[in-house]
Amino acid sequence: MCTMTNEISQRTTSVTEGKGANSARSRRRQRRKDMRGNADENNALEVRKGGKNKPRNNKSNSQRGKPTRRTSFSSEKTLQSDCSSVTASLSDDSSSSLSATSSPTRTSKPQHEKTAKQPQKWRKKRLPKRNNKKKSTHNTAAATIVAVEKITEEEKARFVALDCEMVGVGPHGEQSALARVSIVNWDGDVIFDTFVKVDEPVTDYRTFVSGVREADIEYGMDFDECRERVKDILEDRIIVGHALKNDFHALDMTHPWHQIRDTARYEHFMKKSKTCPEMLLPKKLKVLAKDKLGMLIQEEGKEHCSVEDATAAMELYKKARRKWELAVEWKMKKTAEIVTLQAEETHEFYSSCEESVSQ
Repeated sequence: MCTMTNEISQRTTSVTEGKGANSARSRRRQRRKDMRGNADENNALEVRKGGKNKPRNNKSNSQRGKPTRRTSFSSEKTLQSDCSSVTASLSDDSSSSLSATSSPTRTSKPQHEKTAKQPQKWRKKRLPKRNNKKKSTHNTAAATIVAVEKITEEEKARFVALDCEMVGVGPHGEQSALARVSIVNWDGDVIFDTFVKVDEPVTDYRTFVSGVREADIEYGMDFDECRERVKDILEDRIIVGHALKNDFHALDMTHPWHQIRDTARYEHFMKKSKTCPEMLLPKKLKVLAKDKLGMLIQEEGKEHCSVEDATAAMELYKKARRKWELAVEWKMKKTAEIVTLQAEETHEFYSSCEESVSQ
């Protein structure tokens, strides 16, 4: 009996002790839950108010000697930043160790120099320069011809520029008579310049245009003598001028067409007609000189000078000499072909006529 009672008493004591231990455990658990709930409420308030209110912990886990548990939003951010810094440091250490193993002689660089991008060093391949002369415009090409093209003294001697001034004769001065002749060479030097006597009575001296006065032609050269001297100068030479048809008519002379360079009839120096665009009209000499050469001649209110006009015509020819001469060569070739073809046709015609007569 005694043994049984002892066993029962031991069991009851163990049960009561177990109940006491369980109750202590449950109380500790409940206390932890309360602390967690208070911390969550304080963190929520801090997030809503921008972190002004700090969580209230009367009795923190650190005061009790227990390890702290980070549950706040800021603590999570710090953990993330710490993790990122640790990973960055590990990656830097690994890269530095790899660089050290690959190139043991090089020293490790500071962190700011490692992260900065080094500029790529490369050299642009130099290409050979191209010749852009073909891309130049018509005006620039013509200007280079004048500056670059060389011409011998013999070729220069073949070119002269002619210009004449007229006065009005007849009723109302409508007809023109020769009053002055001027000839210049390739360089613009005067070869021949004289006033000419007029046999008919002058009704209009046209001084505001021609610059000729009564005293100028009173002691001038005779017309026949002037004409012969001009012929001698122009023989076998290329004549340059503006509207040379009028000058030849006043001198009562002719010249081979392939030895005439008339700036009023050159296609590139002409303008299109407003009424008929297909028709080309001549420009004035002063307009061409200003547009092509930048020269000011025949200004308003001033008398014209035949030497100045002849020099301007020569400079215009120099500007377009190469293309002009190619055009003349092409015309001469076509003319020769036409002449030979006509000669063959006439020969065949006369031969056929002779055969018919003989039969």
